[in-house]
Amino acid sequence: MIAGPLLLLIIPLAMAGIVYILLRWMSVSALLAVGTALALGIAVITLPMDQPVHVWGGRQIAMGEVVTFFGRELVLEQSDRIAMAFLFLTAAGIFFLAWRVESHSLLLPMGLGLLSLLSGALLIRPLIYAALLIEIAAALSVFALQTEGGAPTRGGLRYLSFVTLALPGLLVTHWLLERYVLTPNDTRLLSTSAALLALSFALLLGVVPFHTWVSAVTGDSVPLAGAFVLTIGNGAVWFLLLDFLETYPWIRGHPRFESLTSAAGLAMVLVGGLLAPSQRRLGPLIGYAALVDSGAALIALGMNSRLGLTLALLSLLVRPFGLVLMSAGLSGLRVRSGGDDDFEALRGLGWRAPWSTAALVFGGLSAAGLPVSAGFTWRWALCRALAPSNPGTALLLLLAGLGVMIGVWRGLSALVMRPHSAEDRSVVPLGYPEGRVMAAVEAVAIVACVGVGLFPQTLAPLAARLAEAYTLFAP
Repeated sequence: MIAGPLLLLIIPLAMAGIVYILLRWMSVSALLAVGTALALGIAVITLPMDQPVHVWGGRQIAMGEVVTFFGRELVLEQSDRIAMAFLFLTAAGIFFLAWRVESHSLLLPMGLGLLSLLSGALLIRPLIYAALLIEIAAALSVFALQTEGGAPTRGGLRYLSFVTLALPGLLVTHWLLERYVLTPNDTRLLSTSAALLALSFALLLGVVPFHTWVSAVTGDSVPLAGAFVLTIGNGAVWFLLLDFLETYPWIRGHPRFESLTSAAGLAMVLVGGLLAPSQRRLGPLIGYAALVDSGAALIALGMNSRLGLTLALLSLLVRPFGLVLMSAGLSGLRVRSGGDDDFEALRGLGWRAPWSTAALVFGGLSAAGLPVSAGFTWRWALCRALAPSNPGTALLLLLAGLGVMIGVWRGLSALVMRPHSAEDRSVVPLGYPEGRVMAAVEAVAIVACVGVGLFPQTLAPLAARLAEAYTLFAP
């Protein structure tokens, strides 16, 4: 009998090596990466937990079997199934876009390796060892964020630095909690543990003032690799945070949990909403849009209710539609501008890259939480939930989304700006330069984003089911 949790770690890691060897044949390597992530995502959500499944050669796969690995347990719990399906299926979508948009990067093999490490972080028990896997994943992300044959980027190194700074706090927290078991009367151990956990996750999530790595990752790295870090990597950190809250209920019962979580979210929303409109480059703009989205999710978690948890989880499910689409559009535009994403360098490129421009705009709509986009499905629900008791917070969320959209509008204005002279205008081709395959790939992503916005019932029930798997804020 084959243990399902072990396959979720071994298969992506093995395929990462194969994809790396075949990387020069981009279509083959992309097909293998997309197929692996898609198959594992479907398997983890559809295969039963309580009984083995017969496969080839009379072998059986038991998804619910506990595996002991180097003295540590790998456990696939009910709450992990949708979370891991989210990681794998989102990765499949990113790999699909990378097939045409990022054909000369290490995203495919490194992304598969990251899936193996992040899956292990969600499966391993005790939770403290998940922090070590997150650290290794951050180190591997440095290679994914850089171009093939290029030097490590500033954003990748900064991201690794902040994850490394968060690691000691999580390790010391584990030691303090073990001491508390021996001396349960010493409540100071709990207070210190809560403070260290808050600081560690603030570093991992990019809470202000530790947010500088977010805009750096999107500013000078491979765009889709940056989106991978901010959706899949960040999503794994969120699920790890929820696992900590589930395992140690005294953390969410702390008298300052609600106020600190909401304050951290408000700070992120305020900084992102203020800085997004003033950007002169598309890369950092995507980072500040991600900052606003993460801050809104923290505000939802700070509601300290089942509704708030559901909205926070829904934000994780729809976040890729905004950030991945914007990153795909940015990548297509950078190819035609010589790698520069400054508004001045992008002037008029919208006419040569209409589909990349459309991907950037529709992704911006989703990241801003505006109608006819996937992000609207949860941002509007959050504002409605906050309006009766916290109208100021709801208004700030709306203004922050408007700030993100102003930044996108300024970028769009530069992209569609025509040259002034007739001589320069003749240089701008009005044909179909992006290629039919690339246009089709980006069109599929845009339709998916709009489809989720128009039919929110496609993802909202999944968020509700995932929230029910946790006992957090149970009625």
